Amino acid sequence: MNIDKAIRKQKKSYKRFLLSMGFIFFVLPAALIFYKKIHIFYILYLMVLELLIILALFISINNEMLRFNYDGYRLKLILGLGKKRLNLTANNIVLVHVENIDVQENAEEDFRIILLSTSKFRSNRMIPVNLVFLRNHPYVAYCYNRIKTLHPNDQYYFTIIKKGGIKKYPLLDTIYKTCVYAYFTEDTIEKIKFYRENSEYYN
Repeated sequence: MNIDKAIRKQKKSYKRFLLSMGFIFFVLPAALIFYKKIHIFYILYLMVLELLIILALFISINNEMLRFNYDGYRLKLILGLGKKRLNLTANNIVLVHVENIDVQENAEEDFRIILLSTSKFRSNRMIPVNLVFLRNHPYVAYCYNRIKTLHPNDQYYFTIIKKGGIKKYPLLDTIYKTCVYAYFTEDTIEKIKFYRENSEYYN
């Protein structure tokens, strides 16, 4: 599996989906007018279809949107439809973990990235570590307790990156190269190794 080709394939599939949904969105009302089916039932049915198309577009755009860059100090991310910004101070990241996400059969494997940091850096997407988070992510809780034992006075924040599909692979690789003080779990290392073994940028 070539990750870079898979990412390009994901982008092309995403663009085809947007174009096809846009085409259907405009063709349906045009067909209704062309065949002169101006009846309340057809109009209501069309409205429902149009709303479903808009909803599908919003969900697709929201799941696909992931942009990032590193300026030598901070890792800046743009996530989701609302283009929510997440600024991470690389030196303050203390833990990086990944968890696989169940996907449909034959779909590309997806995963989420979990980050722990000692700095919130004016970002409302960095949430103080709490019991609910720790219960939902037991291995992160195990690592957190070890870190907290070593540095009991530090305050820790977490964020979970779910957007972007397999575009998270190069993001994870960038995190690995820039967050030099972070502990990377075994699952994370395996993801990074898989990316580097299957990326044209490393071969």
